[in-house]
Amino acid sequence: MPSVQPIAGIGANLSHVGTDLDAVAAQLDELVALGADCAELYASALGVVVAARPIADRVARLRRIVAERPLACSIHAPIPINPMDREHTALHRRALEASVALAAGIGADVVVIHAGRTTPALWAAGAADLLAFERDELRRYAAAARAAGVTVAVENISPNPAVIAGRETSYSLDPSALARQLALVREDGLTGCLDVSHANQGAGLQGHALLDGCAAMGPVTRHLHVSDTTGEPAPSWLPTPSDMSFFGVGDMHAPLGTAGIDYDAVAAALRPQPGTRAILELAPVSRPLLADSLARLRGFADRVNALAEAA
Repeated sequence: MPSVQPIAGIGANLSHVGTDLDAVAAQLDELVALGADCAELYASALGVVVAARPIADRVARLRRIVAERPLACSIHAPIPINPMDREHTALHRRALEASVALAAGIGADVVVIHAGRTTPALWAAGAADLLAFERDELRRYAAAARAAGVTVAVENISPNPAVIAGRETSYSLDPSALARQLALVREDGLTGCLDVSHANQGAGLQGHALLDGCAAMGPVTRHLHVSDTTGEPAPSWLPTPSDMSFFGVGDMHAPLGTAGIDYDAVAAALRPQPGTRAILELAPVSRPLLADSLARLRGFADRVNALAEAA
């Protein structure tokens, strides 16, 4: 058996905690009780950073909460961070650096960001220049992460309401394109985050193959986001995960086994880097199926690891 398995731990995001750090502790305890190895916290929902500066006493309390539990934690940085936005570069850098500082401050070792987005018009006018600009920004992000002992994981985006409405686009709707971009950066402190549900939605929108994207991302991936979805994009007037889940479209963040992704096939296609963590992302409305989905995620991780051992 490999000394470090491809998937080294499974866990879940937190839900409905807001700024209540007691609720954070309770949900981490729930994950421990369900046999999870890791957890992911959303940075801007915790009330621990203001004006891109961590609030020392709240960060210290959060660090104690994390340290008292046997879970490896990651931070999902604010989704609006955009390494392809030339107009607001300083703001994005500041938010990224604050997210890295928060991660280091609580003992988390991964910060997830979304890949770059832009308008369709700007993309059509200069895709190569925008990709080069993003690579430079990602190198800068990686340097900040290395200095803090943290890794930045770049995630493929979903066809969100802005994409569906035609206001935004991203090359990372196809995970294969994100894999190519990350391979060009090649920096310590930077890795990929494959969101399998996002990849399925991107495939539904653009017609590429989900499994091809998963296979391409494997060599540059050390973080996974996992949930279920039909792959059918949501109309722009349907923005919330609970309604998406009800209708069966968009970024549902649905329980595993409920919406159609063939995770056995994904396991066969995916070869992530050793030490990858798999994070279940459930919408609050799906939280009652947390235990079942974690059990299914454990089975998925075991299949990925068994296939790697047999290869």
